[in-house]
Amino acid sequence: MDPLSLLDLRKDPHSPMIVTGEATYTREEILSRASFIAERIVKGGAGGAPVIVNLDAGVGFAAGLVGCWLAGSAPVLLDPLVRHELDRAVDETRAGAVIRNPGSRDMEIAARVPVITPNDETAPLKDDCAQIEDDAPLLYLFTSGSTGAPALVPKTFENLNVEYEFLSNLFDSPHRVATLVPWCHIFGFILSFLLPVRKGGVCDLTAGISPRIVLERAAAEMLDLVVAVPAIYRVMIRLLEKGQPAPSQMGCRFVSSGADLPGRLRSRFEDLTGCSIVDLYGSTEAGGVAYREDDGPWLYQPHVESRILDGGHLEVKSPAVSVVSREEFYRLGDLVRPMPGGFVLDGRADDVVKIGGRRISLDEITREVESCPGVERAVVLARPVRGELRITACVESSGARVTGQEIKTFVRGRMADHKVPSVVYELEQIPTTAAGKVDRRELNRLIDEGEK
Repeated sequence: MDPLSLLDLRKDPHSPMIVTGEATYTREEILSRASFIAERIVKGGAGGAPVIVNLDAGVGFAAGLVGCWLAGSAPVLLDPLVRHELDRAVDETRAGAVIRNPGSRDMEIAARVPVITPNDETAPLKDDCAQIEDDAPLLYLFTSGSTGAPALVPKTFENLNVEYEFLSNLFDSPHRVATLVPWCHIFGFILSFLLPVRKGGVCDLTAGISPRIVLERAAAEMLDLVVAVPAIYRVMIRLLEKGQPAPSQMGCRFVSSGADLPGRLRSRFEDLTGCSIVDLYGSTEAGGVAYREDDGPWLYQPHVESRILDGGHLEVKSPAVSVVSREEFYRLGDLVRPMPGGFVLDGRADDVVKIGGRRISLDEITREVESCPGVERAVVLARPVRGELRITACVESSGARVTGQEIKTFVRGRMADHKVPSVVYELEQIPTTAAGKVDRRELNRLIDEGEK
C-alpha cells in the first residue's frame, strides 16, 4: 500500500496545504521537504523502522510525518511537551531515528539513535514510494491511553480511514481547520491534519496558536472548523464575556474532544456565539465511539457495535479499534447507562481522570509523591477548584519534614508538568476506614475545613 494514499497528497500539487502564521505551503513544497527527510532516514539506516516525530505543530511536523512514509517507516507521534516520555518511546518502539526541532533540550538522545532536524532543504520526489503492508501500522500514537500510564498505540490504514469517512460526513468539507488539541491526539491528528488535507483544504499549524487568535480568525470567517477541549472552551467563554468578537453562526463549526463537555459550558458558548459544539467520545485505542450535538445521550457512530455489561462497563467492536486490543470487544474505561441509540456516562471505572484533555492516573502520581524523601504516605485526588479539576496531594511526613514546594519540585523532575500536584496538604495522619483503606470522604472533609 502506498501510505500517501491516506492523504491523497499527489492531487493538485500546487494547492495550499499548510498555514503557519503568515506563511503558506503547497502540497508540492511539503512533499519536497519530506523527500529530503526521507533521504536522511534511509541514509541513516532507519528506513522501514519506526521513527519518532517529536515536533511542535508546523511545517516541520507535516514534512516529518510524510517523510517517514516516503522512507517506508511508521511515524511515532510524540508530544514534544511531554519530555519525560521520549526515552521510553525510543525503547518501546525500537526506533531507528528521532525527528526533533533544532535546539531541542535533552539532545543526549542523539547518543542512542540518529536525530534528524527538519529545515528548509528539499529533494526531488521519486516516482516510486516505499510501500507499507495493508495490515501493518501506518503510524503509532504514544499516549496516556486508557490507563493514564504512557502506552504505544498502533493505527492501521483501516483504523484511520474509517474515522476519516465518518468525520468527513459529519463535517462536510472543511477548507480551513485550526486545532487547540495536540496533533498527536487521535482526534487532533484526524480533524486538524488528515481531514482537511485529504479534502483538499488547509490545516493551520501555527505554533503557539491561542484561543484568542482562534476566535479572531473564526470571527473574520478565516476558519470553518475549530477543535478544542472543554478547558479551552472555558477560556473562550471568558474572552467572549469580556467583549471578544464572536464568530459567525454560519461561518464556523466547533468540536470538543478529550473529555466530557459540561452542559453549562455548551449552553453558555451557544448563548454567546449562536454556534453549536459537536462533542466526540472515544479513546486512542478504541478510536471514535460516539458523538452528540446537544446535552442528550451519546449516539454511537455507525461503524460501532456495542454492548453494555453488568455494572455498566461499555465494550465496543469497531474497525477503528487499534490492533493493540486482542479481544473481539474492547472495553472502555467508563461506566454507562443505555439509552435509545446510545448511552449516558455514569463516570470512570477506575482512578483515571481527565484534566485539560489529558488522561491522568492518580495512582501513578501517588507512587511518585510517596517516593519523595520525607514523605511517609500520600493520597492524590482530583478536586474541583473554581469549576476545574486540579490535582491535590495529601501527605504524611516522616521524621524529616518536607514542604509542599519541595514535593512539587521533586515530582516535576520525574513526571510531565501536567501531572504535578497543584496543591499539597500536609496532614498529621491520613484518615482510614476500619478496613485500613483511605477514607476519602473524611479526607475531603478535612481539606474543605482547611480551605475555609
